[in-house]
Amino acid sequence: MKLHIQPLIAPCDEKITFSISGLPPEGKVRIDVSMHFPWAPDVKFESFASFTADKKGNVDLATQKPDSGSYDYVNSMGPITSLTCRDPKAFGKIGKNVSLDKNLFIDITAQCEQDAASARLERLFLAKGIKRLRISDEFVGELFYTENTGNKTVVLLPGSGGGNLDLISLYAALLANHGFNVLAVAFFGEKGLPAALAEVPLEYFDKVFAWLSKHPVTSGKEIHLYCVSKGAELGLILASRYPFITGVVACAPHAYCFQGLTFTKAVSSWTEGGKPLPFIQWKNRWFLGYIASCFIKNKPFGFTYLYRMMLKNAKNKEVARIRIENAQADFLFFTSKDCNMWNTYEGSLEIMDTLKKCNYQYEYNLVTYEDAGEPYAPAYLIPYGEGKIKIAPRLVFSMGGTSKGNAHAQVDSWEKAIAFLKR
Repeated sequence: MKLHIQPLIAPCDEKITFSISGLPPEGKVRIDVSMHFPWAPDVKFESFASFTADKKGNVDLATQKPDSGSYDYVNSMGPITSLTCRDPKAFGKIGKNVSLDKNLFIDITAQCEQDAASARLERLFLAKGIKRLRISDEFVGELFYTENTGNKTVVLLPGSGGGNLDLISLYAALLANHGFNVLAVAFFGEKGLPAALAEVPLEYFDKVFAWLSKHPVTSGKEIHLYCVSKGAELGLILASRYPFITGVVACAPHAYCFQGLTFTKAVSSWTEGGKPLPFIQWKNRWFLGYIASCFIKNKPFGFTYLYRMMLKNAKNKEVARIRIENAQADFLFFTSKDCNMWNTYEGSLEIMDTLKKCNYQYEYNLVTYEDAGEPYAPAYLIPYGEGKIKIAPRLVFSMGGTSKGNAHAQVDSWEKAIAFLKR
């Protein structure tokens, strides 16, 4: 038996080809895969899949669906996109002490009767020639760049889970590998910034853009944004205010400014001139009642219900609406119908309707995924599966989507975003 896996060494977001030869005709083979991030060795991700060889003794994962296993669809990357971890705190652990200097290893073993073969994939976070520069005086961020003066500049704005510059930089590094200067920007959760994603001053980004205009690598260049979820809310606000932002990739966006992510008091997510931006407000009792109902029914909970309630009861929708029509940028929006973080699909349709009604003169397109939640991250980096996290007995948080739908959306959106930014 022989494993055919190429490439064995590649960036984390690169697809591999995976096949097996030398098996008995119609023989049964099981593939086991394990992975851990180098800075979190105790957090182990695993998957398996069983196949039946053809009459020539071959298995090709690009054309064959497994007989059984961690996934049930045709995909050469299926053993990797279906990796799961039993540790309920896994995602929290891999977000700490992130280091891009060590590579990621994935171990693959195939077993057919008494015959076995194994291989190790080495996955790179940072391509050769990419330089890094931490910024902590004017703002908190990290620039990934090369000396190529023709590279476009992309500002990466994370979502509600992005109050950690090291984790944001992990995403930025993989984007920079594709030929961009990428600035990862933290706007909460780091020293000197708001502790929570609430009352973030928009003036903070004046400093970000001023710094980019002066740095020798990025000066004089148009700015593009890659933004996700609450970061997409921010990205649309910025694009509506700064005409030098000429391209925006917005993953899971919404049409409105919402309350900041704090349950202690109702405040806006953003401020300008010391005053809160108008925002859609929630009532804690809505959400607490919903969680109690999910607990009783033993069903997963999410935040989409809360955002629908907010909009249903809001009397200030128009004043809290993001003035997307004031932007001077091309837009590529990604949304999903099964998102359980917020009702991004409904919000995205409102955005598209607004741009259409005002005869928006720049390009705008919406890509919709049917069975996805919010899996927007570099392809193949963090397997989302069904996006469920067990918090306590009978209390499970779900980001939404199916394993197959999330795997497809993660890869497809990443590839389409890179193509959009490269134009």
